[in-house]
Amino acid sequence: MPPPLGTILEDEDEFLKDVAAFHEKRGTSFDREGRVSGRPVSLHKLYKLVMDRGGYDALSAERMQWRTLVKEFGFGKAHEAVMTFQLKSVYYKNLAAYEIVTYWGEEPPPREILEDISAKGGDLRSRTLQNFLPPASRDVGNDSTMVESTDQAEHTDEPITPKRERLDSEKQEIEKNGSEEPGSASRYSTRQLRQDPKRTQMFQPDTAPTRARNVRATDSPSTPIVAPSQTLHMNGTDDPRNPSFDWFENYKPKDSIPLTLRPHITPGNNPTEFANRKNQARAQAHPAPPPDIHLPLRPFLQHQMSGPNIYLRCLYGLRSGIEEEQKFALHHLVKVSYERGDKYKFEGFPFLAESLLEKALEITELVYGIKFEISYDEVDNNAPINTLNAAFGTRNLLENMRLLAPVINNDGEVESAKFSEKLERLKETALVLRNMVILEENAIFLSKFPLFKDYLVVAVSLPDQPRLAEFRQSVLETAEQVTSYWPLKAEDPLYCALIPHLESTDRGALLSSLRAINRMGIMTPEPHHIRNVPLSSIERLLSLILLESDNDLLEAALTFLYELTATYENNVELLSGGNHLLSSIIPRLVQLLSFQAVSVVEKILAAPVPDKIPIPAQVPTVPAELYQEMLNYREPERSSKWLQCCFEESPSDDITQIQIWQAYQSTFLGNTPLAAADFIKNVSSTFATAQAQVINGPQPRFIIKGIRPRRVLVGFQRQLQYFKCLWEVTRPESAEAVGHHGAKKTCDQWKVSRENLWHHILTDHLKISRTPDGRFDNSGSVPRKCRWTSCSRDETFTKASDIGSHIRVHIPKSPEDMAEVILELANLGKKPERPGTQHAYQYTAMDASQQNSPCGIAWLSVMVLRNLARFANKQGKPFERDGVPLINQLFGGHMYALFNVVGVNRTLREWVGDLVFLIEQGEREHNKGLKRERDFDEDD
Repeated sequence: MPPPLGTILEDEDEFLKDVAAFHEKRGTSFDREGRVSGRPVSLHKLYKLVMDRGGYDALSAERMQWRTLVKEFGFGKAHEAVMTFQLKSVYYKNLAAYEIVTYWGEEPPPREILEDISAKGGDLRSRTLQNFLPPASRDVGNDSTMVESTDQAEHTDEPITPKRERLDSEKQEIEKNGSEEPGSASRYSTRQLRQDPKRTQMFQPDTAPTRARNVRATDSPSTPIVAPSQTLHMNGTDDPRNPSFDWFENYKPKDSIPLTLRPHITPGNNPTEFANRKNQARAQAHPAPPPDIHLPLRPFLQHQMSGPNIYLRCLYGLRSGIEEEQKFALHHLVKVSYERGDKYKFEGFPFLAESLLEKALEITELVYGIKFEISYDEVDNNAPINTLNAAFGTRNLLENMRLLAPVINNDGEVESAKFSEKLERLKETALVLRNMVILEENAIFLSKFPLFKDYLVVAVSLPDQPRLAEFRQSVLETAEQVTSYWPLKAEDPLYCALIPHLESTDRGALLSSLRAINRMGIMTPEPHHIRNVPLSSIERLLSLILLESDNDLLEAALTFLYELTATYENNVELLSGGNHLLSSIIPRLVQLLSFQAVSVVEKILAAPVPDKIPIPAQVPTVPAELYQEMLNYREPERSSKWLQCCFEESPSDDITQIQIWQAYQSTFLGNTPLAAADFIKNVSSTFATAQAQVINGPQPRFIIKGIRPRRVLVGFQRQLQYFKCLWEVTRPESAEAVGHHGAKKTCDQWKVSRENLWHHILTDHLKISRTPDGRFDNSGSVPRKCRWTSCSRDETFTKASDIGSHIRVHIPKSPEDMAEVILELANLGKKPERPGTQHAYQYTAMDASQQNSPCGIAWLSVMVLRNLARFANKQGKPFERDGVPLINQLFGGHMYALFNVVGVNRTLREWVGDLVFLIEQGEREHNKGLKRERDFDEDD
C-alpha cells in the first residue's frame, strides 16, 4: 500500500518495493542501485536528503545545491561537477516522478519529457507538453540527416562545432561497425593513418626526426643526415624511350569492358516509378505556391509565442460566448476541476465564477423559455420577473419561480439534438461548480456572491423531471458545501426551496437536501432553528430511521431530527399533531444506541489468595525394598546412598546435626553405622552445598547448612518410584492435637507400588483379615471410615469391598501424581489460577480527531433522546394524560434498556447516564407533594 501524502517510508526495503511498483505501473525502467562514478548510492537516503531540502524543484532552483549532496555520500572534490550531474541524473531517472505522485499528490509529466531526456533544468511539477519542448535529437549518418541536423543547429542555442561534428561522426561509425579495432585511429580523433602514395611514385620513407631539436649557440654544428640514394637499373628493351624497344612484342591490348544494360522504364515493367515520374512532371508544369510568410517565425513560436495556458484558454473561451469555444472550455474545466481541484481557485482567475454562474442560469431558457438578465444596479422593486440582482440579491425570487410555467413536459417526448447538446453543456457547468466548491476556499469565495445563492434557488426550484435529475443533483451537492456559511432563517428562500425535497423519492436528492439543511448556519454565530417543516415531511423522516442498510441516509435523518427536536415549537407541534409519533420512535432510538457496536470481552480477576506457610518436611522412612538395596553397599557409600535418597540440596535451608544423625542411626542401628563425626564429614562430601556450622547463642546450635529432607522419596538414580501412605493415624479434635503448624499426623510408610500401598492400608490401618486363600474377608459388617488425607466423605462403610474400592480412588496412578499430591498437601504445589469474571463491553463509533469523542448514529440517537427528555421535564406538563407525566409516557418502559446501555456501552456511558438522570429528575419533580397529600387523605 502507498504511503500517505507528505510522508516518506522509513523502511528502505519497503521504499524500494514501492518505487519499483511505481515504475512498473508507469512503464519506465528502474535501477535499484543507482551508481555515481561506478559506486552504488542508497536511493532511500538520496530521497530523504532531497525531500529535506524541499524536493527536486526547490533544490534545482538554487545554484550549487546539488553539490552539497555529493558530500553527503562521501565523494571527494575531484570531478565534483561530473559526479553532481550523475547524482542528479540518478534521482531524475528513478525518483523524480515518484516524488511528484507520492509526496505532492500531483500528476507527473509524461515520460517523453521526463525519463526519456536528460536531467537538465527544473520545474518538473509544472512541466507539461504544452509549455516544455524536448531537445531535438541529432543523427549524423547520411547526407539527408546531416542537412536536418545542420538546420536544427542553426535554430538551437548550442551550435555544432566542426570538432563536435567530427566526434559525432566517429561515434556513429563505431556504433555502425559494432566494435572498434584495437590500435585503430578511430579511438582518438587526432590520429589518422598515412596517406597512401600514388601508384606512379616510389615510396620514400620520411627520415626526418619527428620532434624538432632546439639548437643552442654553444652546441657544435652537426653533420646533416643525407638519405641514401637509390640506383635504378632498367633494361633498354623494357624502356619505351629506348630505340631498341619492340612495340610489337610488348603490345598488350586493353581489357574489354562489359556493357551495362539498363531497362527503359515503362508502365509495363515498373508502373510505380512511371507514375511517380509522370506526377512529378505534371507538378512541375504548374507554378510553385508562394512561400509561407510565417516560415521565418516558426523557429521562435515554440519558445516565445506558445500562447496562454489551458486555464486561461478555458476562461476566455467560456467568456467569449462562442458555442464551440464554450464547449471546449467546459469539457476541459470538468477534467481540471476534478483532477486539480486542490489548486484551481476562483480568486486566481477573475470573472471565472461569474462566467460559470451566467452559463448555468441558461437552464431557465430551456425549462421556462425565459432567459434571466443579470443586473448589478440598486434594488428595483419594479424590475421584470426575469431579472436577477447580482449585487444585493433578488427579492421574492422563490415566489417568482413558482409563477413560471415550464415549456417542457414530462411526457416522454423525444428531445432535439440542439436541446440535448445545450442541456449537456449546462450539466457540465453545474458539475464544474460542484467540483470546485469541494475546496473550502472556493466555497467561502462563492458564499459571498448573492448571485450564487439566487442560482441555487433557481436550480433547486426546477420541476421534477428525469431529464433534469443530473443537473439538480449537482446543484444540491453544491449546496451541501456552501450552506454552512449562511444563517438559517425560516423565511430564507433557499431553505424554503429545499424543504419540498424532503419528500423526494430520489435517494440522492433526499440525502443532499438533508445534508444541505443540516449544515445551514454551522459556521455562523446566529442560532440554528429549523422551523416550518410540514408534518408529512417529518413522518417521512421518522420512517427513515427504521433503515438498516443505508447508514448515510440514517445518519442524515437523525441529524435532522436532532436539530428539529431542539426547538420548543417543533416539539409542541409534534405532540399536538399526533402523540404517537414521538412515542413510536423511542424504542427504535434506544435500539440504535448499540448500532454497529464492537463487543470486547474483558476478564476481571479476583483478589489474590494469600500464600500458605509450607509444612515442615520430615525425614522419610526408607521402605524395606530400598533398605535391602542399601545394605549391599559398605560404609561410607551406604550412608551416601541414604542421604541422596532422603535429602536434597537447598542453599537456604538447614537441619540440625543431631536430627540427621538420629535419623541415620535409627535406620542402620543393627548394621554398624558410622560414627557421628565421620557421618557429618560424609554429609559434606556427599552434597556440595552442605556445610557443618555452629550458631552461637545462649545455647549453641550445631547445624548442617545447605540441605533439607526430601518430601518425596527417590531411588538411587533419583527417579520417582515410590508411593507414600497418607492415612491419618489419629484424627485430632483440637488445634493442640494438630500440632504447631496445623499438620495432621499421617502414616510415614513408603511403598514401591500402588498395590502394596493398598494392601498396607487394608491390613495395617483397617485391620481387615484375610481368608485362607489370601483374599480379604468381606463377610463382616464392621463400620469403617476413610481417613485418607483430604477425603471429604464422612459416611462409614460396612463392607470391606466398598471401602477397598473407595481407597483405590485416592491412591494416585503414578509416582509423579503421588509427588504432586504430597507437594499440594504441603502447600508447595502449583498455585491455582486466580478466578476471574468475564464482562462483555461495547464500543460505538468514535472520532479520533476529537480525542475519541462519540459520533455517528449511536451518538445522534442519544442526543435526540436527551432533547425529548429535556422538553418533557420543562414543558411536558400540558401533555399529561390520566395523571401520567409525559416523561413516563415516553421513557417509562425503556429504563431497563437504558440502564443496560449505561453498564455495557463504554463510549456512550456518560451521555446515557445524563439521559437517565434527566428522566429520574422529571419523575422526582412529578412526585413532589404526593406523600403529603396521601397523609392528608388518611387523616380525613
